Amino acid sequence: MKSYRIVEVAPETEAALAAALPRLSELPRPLRAQVVKAWGSALASSDFTRFEDMVFAPSTGYGLLRHTREVCETGLALRASAEALWLAQIDRDALIATLLLHDLDKALLYRPGPDGNVDATIVSQRLPHGVLASLMLAEIGLDEAIIAAVATHAVDAPFRGQGPLEHILHYADMFCADQALVLSGKMPFFTKRAPGDLPAGT
Repeated sequence: MKSYRIVEVAPETEAALAAALPRLSELPRPLRAQVVKAWGSALASSDFTRFEDMVFAPSTGYGLLRHTREVCETGLALRASAEALWLAQIDRDALIATLLLHDLDKALLYRPGPDGNVDATIVSQRLPHGVLASLMLAEIGLDEAIIAAVATHAVDAPFRGQGPLEHILHYADMFCADQALVLSGKMPFFTKRAPGDLPAGT
């Protein structure tokens, strides 16, 4: 049995999403409709009743759509830098869709707990972050390049895609995730060191 369902999105749900994610309006109609359907389906399949109740991570209180909005703005700034510095050609519509959809499955990996906190769901123990979102996006009919970037963007993914969407998503997501962690009183990724890391200054 699937842990999600694809639904037709009610106008009021689409309006709430558009208000939370202003860059959505810049996408061409078919792609915009797919992104709306993905987020509307995630909400309908989750234990959350409103987009604003979804969180970036448990124990942070940081809104998921706030994080998504920040990642989108940061990613577009990185695209502008890549085009100016290296004459890179990066599809803007595909990038916006990727940035807006990258954390889609967090709506299903977390749920509101009885104490007002947010807990991990049983789904989070079966599928790594990014995989469930990619299944939903494939069913909705998103382009494979977008699906691949979403599926492999998590820091613990077994491998990473190597295209421009993955490149920009990685740095935009990590930059914004670290700020969310700092504002939540948590240790950001950039301050962590793993065993075997090179000494400072190398």
